[in-house]
Amino acid sequence: MIVQDTDTDLQADDLRIMEAAKADLSRFMPLYERYFTRIYHYCLRRVDSNESAEDLTSSIFTLAMTSIDGYRGGSVAAWLFRIAHNQIANHYRSRHPQVSFERAELDLVDEEWVEPIDHLITAELGAVLRTLIDKLPDEQQELLELKMAGGLTAEEIGVVIGKSAGAVRVELHRIITRLRAECERRGLS
Repeated sequence: MIVQDTDTDLQADDLRIMEAAKADLSRFMPLYERYFTRIYHYCLRRVDSNESAEDLTSSIFTLAMTSIDGYRGGSVAAWLFRIAHNQIANHYRSRHPQVSFERAELDLVDEEWVEPIDHLITAELGAVLRTLIDKLPDEQQELLELKMAGGLTAEEIGVVIGKSAGAVRVELHRIITRLRAECERRGLS
């Protein structure tokens, strides 16, 4: 319940900032600072290099600022990720490279000391997960990226991809269940 209050407060703050930024673009900076890292990591997982992710992130925020009058309400995070989704699609339409999930760093290792055998197990699990995720259809990979890298809610993801929040929740649950079952089948749990 506390998380919902925090999310509600954050969304209300985002809306206040958006309204102020419509009148004065210099007031957009708090949104840039709040969402930069999430947008950048989402881009990094969808493209082939840090430089491409940086360029896309820059173009996403530039486009957001230049089209701020087109914002019609709702989740600011979903609005920004919808712009990101479209920019990445445009990036691939113009270049046609293969999407690779190798860039996705799965934060499976704690920063504190871990026994060497635990490092090996974690590395093996990470490699298996990367392989399994690479085999998913692009749409399923994107759902995972929006959830994990973007940190978006099911409602926000729904806005980005044009599906209901319920459909997003069901699909994420199915994907994670299949990944978990495959890891267990391989003796990695």
